[in-house]
Amino acid sequence: MAWEMIFQTGRDYFDDAKDAGIEVDEYGRADDAAVAEAWQRLGEEYMDNWTDKHSKPWALREFGQPAVRRRLRRR
Repeated sequence: MAWEMIFQTGRDYFDDAKDAGIEVDEYGRADDAAVAEAWQRLGEEYMDNWTDKHSKPWALREFGQPAVRRRLRRR
């Protein structure tokens, strides 16, 4: 996921986001509004895969719990 490092640390240390077309500044930071919007869209999935139970990712501390999306059940 291109947003993973930004969600975790607030910065794009490995240029994954930049390579995916996400605009970041010279320090690897994306616009807060863009990160907040992405966090609301993708944060639930990101947190489902978060394994570090001793710390919270930057985006969770910065923007709070992401929106919970209702999942369709397959029949």
